Amino acid sequence: MNNHCLLLISFLSLPISAFFSSGAFAQPQQDSKQDVVEISSLVIPNDTFKFLLAPLQSSNRIEYNHYLPLLINTNSQIFIDNTTYVKQRPIETDNINSSYIDSIGDSVRIGYRKLLTGADSFWGVNFGYDNALQAGLYYQQLGVGFEVTSPNFQLVSTFAAPIGNRAYPSPGKSILSPFNIQVSVPTGINALVFLPRFYYIYDYDGASAPGGQLQLNYHFNPRLKLSLSTSYDNLSGSGGALELFWRPNVPVAPSLGSPINPQILGSYAGPVGNNGTRIIRLTGSDPAYGD
Repeated sequence: MNNHCLLLISFLSLPISAFFSSGAFAQPQQDSKQDVVEISSLVIPNDTFKFLLAPLQSSNRIEYNHYLPLLINTNSQIFIDNTTYVKQRPIETDNINSSYIDSIGDSVRIGYRKLLTGADSFWGVNFGYDNALQAGLYYQQLGVGFEVTSPNFQLVSTFAAPIGNRAYPSPGKSILSPFNIQVSVPTGINALVFLPRFYYIYDYDGASAPGGQLQLNYHFNPRLKLSLSTSYDNLSGSGGALELFWRPNVPVAPSLGSPINPQILGSYAGPVGNNGTRIIRLTGSDPAYGD
């Protein structure tokens, strides 16, 4: 699966490089070299490790994400975000002879982010390819996302659609196509953020349902975050998760003179997140939850 992603990245990088060198994506002026150096020091390759603990009837999950900036301008960037994950089979399952590993998958996004006036907020778009291997069957989808982030809120909207074999006669599972809108707002308590999410899913047979999620994130520091979430929709029922995020090498803004507002740095120079769409969901699976 990683070979698929490497081919996709190589393919996508060619037109982007040409686009940059052609002048459409303007190079910074001579008097902006200092800004480029400062921005570059804050937008660096970094990694995220994520551990998701779910109820016994759901799948625990381990994820590894690598965020790689490709082109950095004084107020914008183009980046690649790749996530590889492994899902454990539910502890409470009728099939006790099934593999301990339920599924493995990969998700790659190429994105563009642009700082707004004063470098106090930014907007961005991203698109890419996801895959999953479960019970010897291969599932694929394409995804697209839009984001706006400021110190006071974050708005993220994503959509994913299956490609290739959308469903297999046996075991009769198809990809659930999700549409998602998520808003993050401060709670007034230091380091605690509230994330309500609305999503809508539909399957290959035409069944569909709206759903919702409530999530609380607590940031111990820029590198360590704990998340608690619960969600519900009529197709999948209820679900929840406790998640731990660790970013060992995330950049930290200087206390004075930073060209980017430190409150948005973690989002501007970090992964786009899962947002309920990047991890492929199949019919009968638990509701979408988690970043």
